[in-house]
Amino acid sequence: MHRILLAFYSRTGYTRTVAGELVAALDADVDQLDDRRDRCGIFGYLRCAREAMKKRTIQLLPPAYDPSNYDVVVLGTPVWAGNVSSPLRSYVAAHKAQLEQVAFFCTQGSSGAEKVFRDLADLCGKSPVATLAVNDRDINKHAYVQQLERFVTAITAALKPVGCLGDASPRGRAQSR
Repeated sequence: MHRILLAFYSRTGYTRTVAGELVAALDADVDQLDDRRDRCGIFGYLRCAREAMKKRTIQLLPPAYDPSNYDVVVLGTPVWAGNVSSPLRSYVAAHKAQLEQVAFFCTQGSSGAEKVFRDLADLCGKSPVATLAVNDRDINKHAYVQQLERFVTAITAALKPVGCLGDASPRGRAQSR
């Protein structure tokens, strides 16, 4: 089983920037979600906001990886009108039964992360092992390194220890008496 999958959507590149750093830090496989819709310009922006506010799901291209093969799936989204992006909402709706453990990150203009994290926890049906919210201005200045390090540490701490061959203890953990 692979350890960590990072699935994310990015419209403007902010979420992609953070995702790239997380993939490197976590040695994760990555699934960049795509729906092939035109989301550029003012009309694209308005479409995104409308879909997010109405909590719509959309048709995505098939993901590259099966999330059931991972111990932790890190889910990343921009905050759209105070909500989860419709591509990530669609991914979670399609795969929530396959998500063993989750962690969430979002990028935002200024606010909305707390609501997005609550909504994602509700959509997934479980609490995240870690969360990370990064403001766009901090991405521009690369002023979120410590936040990112704490997030990575929390995710790696949540990974199950890999058991040794012949270890009969539950989940491969040695038991002490």
